[in-house]
Amino acid sequence: MQKRRTARKEQQRRQQEARRYPFERTTKLIELVDKKHYGDVLRLIERLKPYLADGGKGAFVLSQLDFDLDKLAYQRQFVYDELAIFLKKVKDEGGLLVSQAVFFRYLSSPDHCNLGICENSLKALILEAMRRNC
Repeated sequence: MQKRRTARKEQQRRQQEARRYPFERTTKLIELVDKKHYGDVLRLIERLKPYLADGGKGAFVLSQLDFDLDKLAYQRQFVYDELAIFLKKVKDEGGLLVSQAVFFRYLSSPDHCNLGICENSLKALILEAMRRNC
C-alpha cells in the first residue's frame, strides 16, 4: 500500500500560509516583540484600556484586542495613532520579532482584534498616522 502524497500545489499553499500567518489563535500581542519592549506593549495596552471591552486584563495574557465598539465610535483614529506610535518605536529599535506585514495581519485577524478592518486598510491608516505623528 502506497502512502498518499499531497499535491505540490497544496504543499506550496500550506507553506505560504505558514509564512504569511506564523501565529496561532492563542498567540499574544506581547509575543510579537522582544523582551526589552514589553514595557512598550504595557504602555500601549494602558493607553487603549478605556476602549477595551474587558478593561485590558493585562498584556501578558491578552491575545485579543477586544474593543468596546460603542466607546470606540468616534475614537478609531486615536487607536490607529497609538498603534502607529507603538509600531514606530518598536520597529526603529529592532524589537519586532515578526515582519511589519505579519504584524498588520495579526491585528486584522478576527481572532486577535475586533476592529473589523482588512490588512491593507489597517496598514494604510497606521502608516498615515506614523507620517503625521512621528
